[in-house]
Amino acid sequence: MSLRDRKKERTRRAIADAALRLFVARGFDAVTVADIAAEADVGTRTLHRYYASKDELLFAEDDDHREELAALLDERPAGESPETTLAAVIGPMVLRFADRLADARARDALIAANPALQARELAKRNAIESLVAEHLALRMGVEVGADVRPLLWAKVGMSCFFAGYQIWLNSGGDLGAHIAAARAALLAEFGRSEPAAAP
Repeated sequence: MSLRDRKKERTRRAIADAALRLFVARGFDAVTVADIAAEADVGTRTLHRYYASKDELLFAEDDDHREELAALLDERPAGESPETTLAAVIGPMVLRFADRLADARARDALIAANPALQARELAKRNAIESLVAEHLALRMGVEVGADVRPLLWAKVGMSCFFAGYQIWLNSGGDLGAHIAAARAALLAEFGRSEPAAAP
């Protein structure tokens, strides 16, 4: 990354951090774009070069997360099982969150209190799920809309991630371990379940 790019990334991060501080202190609806720009010591025009709207500041890293996940999925070897693929890509993604528990808790509380932000969060999760399903379908040589397995595995994988993430928000500790425990618990439940009777 060039010096110019590093400077831009620092500015982008500083704006997002300033926004989170103000949202926590005053509430999301009470904070204006001008307030955030002043807190980050930038002009409003500069802020808008990085973020088109106020709500984007709580989802500042979404595009980066999806790009990183896509790259990690593309690196997995052909013929790998969906479970192995999902387990392998979780570790690098966890590193983005593992040392930011306080920020994650603050962000989660703000989203939980605002229906519009909840909808944005759900859309983000759906986009990630679709990305995973499309990758798995390509590796399996099937169509997402014609074979249930890619979407099923994508939902299972993301459910394990977010279940572990929620436990981490509630109790702290090791995020990666919580996600691994969620995955192990789900597989154990699968093992104990009786096959459904045919209709």
